Amino acid sequence: MEEAKPALLEPIMNVEIQAPVEYAGDLMGDLNGRRGRIQGMDTKGATQFIRAQVPMAEMLNYQNDLTAMPQGRACFTMELSHYDFVPQMQADKIIAAAKAAKAGEEEE
Repeated sequence: MEEAKPALLEPIMNVEIQAPVEYAGDLMGDLNGRRGRIQGMDTKGATQFIRAQVPMAEMLNYQNDLTAMPQGRACFTMELSHYDFVPQMQADKIIAAAKAAKAGEEEE
């Protein structure tokens, strides 16, 4: 298997956030911190629409964080876009955790 050079893939989600304009900078910074890629922004009245692609692993607890940042005045939708390679640093952590879990099972 090692000769085949396997790679880990992760689901990448299309995310759209609707929030008051004054929170756009904070929300974009948060998405960048989640390894997200901003795809575009639109403004309609006092509402900012932010479109991004973000790994699903980074979005699992997003509802709680989104509620806290703009004091509950934002919402988001997400849908699967595609699968992409996991960055090597994250892949190394995932592999180490899997090896540790396997070693723990063998001891039992």
